[in-house]
Amino acid sequence: MQAVKQPQKLRDNIPLVIGIIAVAAMLRAPLTAVGPVIGDIREDLLISNTVAGLLTTIPLLTFAAVSPFVSKAVDKFTMPVTIFYAIILLIASLYIRTLGTLEWFLIGTVLLGVAISVGNVTLPSYAKWKFPLQMGFITAIYSSTMNLTAGLGSGFSVPLAEIGGGYGLSLTIWIAFGVVALIVWIPQLRGAGEMRSAVRKVERAPGRKIHQSKMAWAIAIMFALQSTTFYTNAAWLPSILMEKGMSAETAGYLFMFCQFAQLPMTFLFPILASRVDNQRTIVFAITGLLLTGYLLLFAQSFAFLVISMIFIGFGTGAAFSTCMLLFSLKARTDSGSISLSGFGQSIGYLLAAIGPFLMGYLYDATGTWTPALFSYLIIVALFCAAGVIATREFYIEDELEDKV
Repeated sequence: MQAVKQPQKLRDNIPLVIGIIAVAAMLRAPLTAVGPVIGDIREDLLISNTVAGLLTTIPLLTFAAVSPFVSKAVDKFTMPVTIFYAIILLIASLYIRTLGTLEWFLIGTVLLGVAISVGNVTLPSYAKWKFPLQMGFITAIYSSTMNLTAGLGSGFSVPLAEIGGGYGLSLTIWIAFGVVALIVWIPQLRGAGEMRSAVRKVERAPGRKIHQSKMAWAIAIMFALQSTTFYTNAAWLPSILMEKGMSAETAGYLFMFCQFAQLPMTFLFPILASRVDNQRTIVFAITGLLLTGYLLLFAQSFAFLVISMIFIGFGTGAAFSTCMLLFSLKARTDSGSISLSGFGQSIGYLLAAIGPFLMGYLYDATGTWTPALFSYLIIVALFCAAGVIATREFYIEDELEDKV
């Protein structure tokens, strides 16, 4: 696939970079803000832990369902306009979630998932189109922004709930960020016509054969399992920490610390993975980080739990950025990369949606988080197994050519 290239420099397009950062800031924080106050939400809406877990699962199902159709919206409206509409929808959904009933919370959550799906699909492509010569740096900027605001969302959720007299402020505070993103993004609408011309010149990737690739499935499963850990952590990790005697506020701050621990690995691991001949060693390193973190989560000592959060953060950040790199690294062509990325994220989010719901169900069935902790260990082992297959030394096009 060959799109129109514009070798712009970041320093010459500061407003655009700010716009990308503003949009990226909205792609995770509204979801991670739910975990620390899930108890308050459960009591206010009179729901079980299983249903509460479903509130985190719904956005993932929406990601899987909506992602394949985002390209149609882009074809009709262009990327800048599509992103603009998604920001408006996101702002509306954040307000709808706090109208006070389970029905409105569910509707708001679905709409939020639709809005974030658009950002997940379009923002990387838009950044790549605008900054083809600095993709690594711009990707590091917006992916780190996502992790940073995810940490802020979880860490300040409980204090904001205390200030506002309920969880409403914790969930609606992000409306202010959405308004900022909307304002900052307006100048990008001036380039919509140019973007439409670029999109029409793009050669579509033939995605009909991608499901025949074992490597594609392996990468999709890797993405699914790392997404499972992230969204399950966002939903239940604060509750797991509270079961060990921590206050809701302390658990929220510790989870925020876990989110911040992802940042250095989000930068470091793609660099390491791109420099080694075989990324299998990277997969083993990630597995070691995650296993250490989740094994320490069995402990009762506060010091061990802090160390656990560090390793879980390291492993989660490394897993996410490495999966994103594999979408490009394991494809020889642009069309192969786009096809692999679309398949991987659609399948990945669909499978990841099971995690929060399953963890909530296990707790309701047993009354303890111990089975959930063992489930984390199984997830890490499966991630490693999928990684061994995904890091074989050939390109996805090679495997698909053999299928013809």
